[in-house]
Amino acid sequence: MRLEMVHLQIVGLKALLGGCVHRLHQLGCVQLEKLSDLSSPPVRPLHLEPDAIRQQEDLAHLVARLEGLLALLGDAGAHPGVPAGEAPDDDCQAAAQAGADELAPQVRALTARRDALLADQASLPRYTATLTRLLPLVPKSAHSPDNLAVAVLVNRSQLALLDLLAQKVTSLTGGRAEIVSNEVDAATRAMLLVVPREHGDDVQRMLGREDISRLQLPSEYAGQPFEVALSALHQRLAAIPAELAEVEAGLSRLAGFWRPRLERWRRGLRDRLDEFVVQSGFGETEHTFVLYGWAPARDLPRVEAALAEVGEGLVAEALPLSERDLARAPVALDNPAPARPFESLVRLLTLPRYNGPDPTLLMAFGLPFFFGIILGDVGYGALLLLLSLGLLARFSRPGTLRDLLRVLALGAAWGIVFGFLYGEAFGNLGEHFGLRPLWLDRGSASQVPALLLFTLALGAAHVTLGLALGVWEAWRVRSRGHLLERGGMLVGLIGLFLVVAALLDWLPGGITPGMAVILLGVVLLGSAYGWVGVLAGPIEFIGAIGNILSYLRLAAIGLASLYLARVANDLAGSLGNVVVGAVVAVLIHALNLVMGAFSPSIHSLRLHYVEFFRKFYEGGGRPYEPFRQQA
Repeated sequence: MRLEMVHLQIVGLKALLGGCVHRLHQLGCVQLEKLSDLSSPPVRPLHLEPDAIRQQEDLAHLVARLEGLLALLGDAGAHPGVPAGEAPDDDCQAAAQAGADELAPQVRALTARRDALLADQASLPRYTATLTRLLPLVPKSAHSPDNLAVAVLVNRSQLALLDLLAQKVTSLTGGRAEIVSNEVDAATRAMLLVVPREHGDDVQRMLGREDISRLQLPSEYAGQPFEVALSALHQRLAAIPAELAEVEAGLSRLAGFWRPRLERWRRGLRDRLDEFVVQSGFGETEHTFVLYGWAPARDLPRVEAALAEVGEGLVAEALPLSERDLARAPVALDNPAPARPFESLVRLLTLPRYNGPDPTLLMAFGLPFFFGIILGDVGYGALLLLLSLGLLARFSRPGTLRDLLRVLALGAAWGIVFGFLYGEAFGNLGEHFGLRPLWLDRGSASQVPALLLFTLALGAAHVTLGLALGVWEAWRVRSRGHLLERGGMLVGLIGLFLVVAALLDWLPGGITPGMAVILLGVVLLGSAYGWVGVLAGPIEFIGAIGNILSYLRLAAIGLASLYLARVANDLAGSLGNVVVGAVVAVLIHALNLVMGAFSPSIHSLRLHYVEFFRKFYEGGGRPYEPFRQQA
């Protein structure tokens, strides 16, 4: 069922604009509409005052600051036990500004320190690796105060450059240089040059001209002997984890205190910001503002009472609905509690139009029923029911996942019902405990035809119901093409049922009347397509018959599951080893249970979406999205 909606026009003095928007925001049942969405707006767009624009910009900047602080705090201190804080105050801007000013320097200092520590942790190991490779090769002359040691790094693809460099340094120093080299890693080779200090500047300039990379230690380690620098680097790397932990502890303490406040302020400020942003879609006259929106008819008294609290200069009026209004009215579904989970499945396809039928109730009965026909096993049904109930207890937050779990629970319950009707529990295992079919034994070859006939009859009834609803809907909206198409298909199927009844000797008169009705239905069906209908009519009618035959999957998939369960039980008894047999049986039953959850769901949905809904259902509805404050 869908809620009846009213198209509202609210007019008020401009002095009451802020209070009106804020009260509607608190009320949370009016979907506001942009003036540009109206075909011929009777007023000009609202022009915001400079003060309002400036306040909006200030709010947006403050919200961005709060979100930036929350991002810098990260997940530190975000534990399930930490409450999100109280509801935001109506005026929390000053508190949020003061809090951000107080917190920002502390967070920036900690995050800057963390970034520096992480940078050191990433870069210092390369220096230690290079020094570790070079240190065993450092000659004693490198420790002399009269000499200068310079390390250069060269890519392996440029190894020839090392030989050229050694020649130039030897020539530059008159043969007084000592040169050693070693691998740093798979891609880099290092060379250590020990030259007299008086030639140091010349060597450095030569290296600069040749654009050769030198080993430049961080400033705090530069100028030290290599072994001293290496020891200091190792000490620094060993100290970094403790310092990082200290920084994270500081962020966690800040987050534990500030996060609830930041989130509360952010919600409140976003709500206030939304109240400014939404005004850009309003209209105005010289002294008044005008806004348009949609609300459920049952909430109209609440809206009027809320506006009366704001001031006497506000008037709410329900506008008459034109055909265009009906086509774009938002859709809000309101079904009985047992059927509400199926609203999510309807939305997965598309929302119904405002003036179209809501198939939720039909799906709420049909889909679990089909699921049960396919599953039809007390054991599998009980396990799926327990599993879905357990997951429902864990996932308590409303949403699509919870709705799907509730649908699965209903399908599992029907699976238990049909399990007793079929006399099945983990296949034929229930027979050993005295379980007998109350209706039919679908595992018996003699009773499979009865099961197939049952699913065909169910399919015929389901498709016929869809066509009957389609005919009624086409008549209601005065759609001649759909009326001929769906009506012709329905008439043709009625004729087919008459032929089948005559062949089974349930009706006198032979098959001639039924064939005449089929012919009439095909003619009506084809007339919906014009001259093309000469071919399209018979093809579409054959397609309708195929739709009915599709319901045989209710029997076929269930039989496949039953035979797989029987294979598991037979293997367990024939392997000769109790333990091995039990393990094999459990694995096969587990696989069958997974298939028993997915296959019935997918095929039951397909029968509804394809074979049933297409006969009467046309989606494309606009969802009802009221202007409400953040939860």
